[in-house]
Amino acid sequence: MTGATDVVRLAEALATLNRSTRRALRLPLSASSIAALGTIIDRAPIRLGELADHEGVTPATLSRIVAALEGEGYARRRTDPEDRRSSFLEATDAGRAIMVRVRSDRADALSGRLSRLTPAQARTLAAAVPVLEVLALD
Repeated sequence: MTGATDVVRLAEALATLNRSTRRALRLPLSASSIAALGTIIDRAPIRLGELADHEGVTPATLSRIVAALEGEGYARRRTDPEDRRSSFLEATDAGRAIMVRVRSDRADALSGRLSRLTPAQARTLAAAVPVLEVLALD
């Protein structure tokens, strides 16, 4: 990136793309719950505190998110055998299945937008994907 203006433009473009793609979806849960479920799947088993830190939410907010995920049968708590006061979260088969659907729906929503690109723009974007993946790492 050549300067602060480019960084601001990139940040705004990514945020706008994320919002518009999310609006195109019919999510079975809130965006926060879907994000948490994705993290649970990608990092399982994960402690509640780690999940709250990763998602940037308070413990109270996380409690509501986890309650919704458990209530829908998408996640379950498992007691830590080494510290019975602590628990881990993991996705259920239903939770993994819903995330496959959500991720597929996101890709479909994005595909429609990608069709507006010229072939040269599509190649440029394809070449940038590995760089964006590095930026997305925690």
